[in-house]
Amino acid sequence: MTRWYPRQTTKHGGVHPPRGPVNHRIGEPRSAMRRQQQRIDDKRSLANYVQLEPGVLVIWDRQPYRVVELTERPIDLWGEKHEENFKEALARWERYPRGERPEKATWDGRPFVFVLTRDGQPKAELHLVGPYNHSWEVLPEHYCICSACGELPPCRHEIAERIADSDAARASVLMDIAPGHCLGCGEYVNARQKAARFPGPNLWRPDLPEHSAVFHARQECSGEVERYRRQWEARGNNDPQASLFVDEENPS
Repeated sequence: MTRWYPRQTTKHGGVHPPRGPVNHRIGEPRSAMRRQQQRIDDKRSLANYVQLEPGVLVIWDRQPYRVVELTERPIDLWGEKHEENFKEALARWERYPRGERPEKATWDGRPFVFVLTRDGQPKAELHLVGPYNHSWEVLPEHYCICSACGELPPCRHEIAERIADSDAARASVLMDIAPGHCLGCGEYVNARQKAARFPGPNLWRPDLPEHSAVFHARQECSGEVERYRRQWEARGNNDPQASLFVDEENPS
């Protein structure tokens, strides 16, 4: 099954042949019909895998390239980087042995040389070195490119616009947060809750007064606390303090 659907933009590919069942579930379904459906799903998933060979179109640096040659680099020419990577893989296996012990001749990370040419420019060869198990994005013979920049979608312009739209939505929600509410989750910080406060101007809401930057001290808001902290420290500050509110409802 190597069919490309009209709106299918890419498939996954690699040097190695498909590796058995794709769905690595713990055990097998108890139902015979579910086991049958699993085998069907595996076949459909494997149909989206393309084994690399000369002539296959792949994506490199947002551009279409055609495979010219695939060559395994001899062990005596691996170089320092791949030797170190193999030592690390061997050390990991020795700590947590799973499967067979890594051997240089069969190790999934052993170096391969990928010779590519820009599609339509056969004289412009590109030589890349990467691991045997590197996953490639494979293109069909009919592919789309951005008319503005000549890149494959999503091009840099589209990614930048998506980030800008996401930031704008985030800023809009942030501007709706009322004073005394957490700048992370937007919910009110009540007197019983631990909170992280940052003195000085409010970096995210400059329209609010000084010392108004407050976050819940709970785990789910910690990521936003750290994001604010980095910006706060970049301005030369260095002493944020977590504050514990006085329980005014039940004074001791």
